[in-house]
Amino acid sequence: KSIGDSADAHAAEVEKLRAAHAKHAAALDKHAKDAGAALSAHATVNERIVYLEQLLGDSADKHARELLEIKEAHERHARELAGTKDLHAKTAVEAKKAMSAHCTVAQRLDMLEQRLRHAFDG
Repeated sequence: KSIGDSADAHAAEVEKLRAAHAKHAAALDKHAKDAGAALSAHATVNERIVYLEQLLGDSADKHARELLEIKEAHERHARELAGTKDLHAKTAVEAKKAMSAHCTVAQRLDMLEQRLRHAFDG
């Protein structure tokens, strides 16, 4: 009777192990399907690298264009400023010439005093 009881107990334990194994296998299959679905929703490493290269390349191209535009605008402004400086220099020379033809206040007072002296002396 003890051998039969032992065999029955052993068979029951084996059956429990088979049921637990089947339960774990089903859970593993479910997790594998879920993981597969999650991974299929993600981009591959290669797709991510291509995206980043495109993104960085577009930014680099945009920045290069903007830098070129800034350089061109700077050159235009430098030319305009040089023209303005030349015009200012010409105007300053003309103003000096015009001012040299005019008398200073002191010179005008001296001339008036001489004329008044001459008028009263003569």
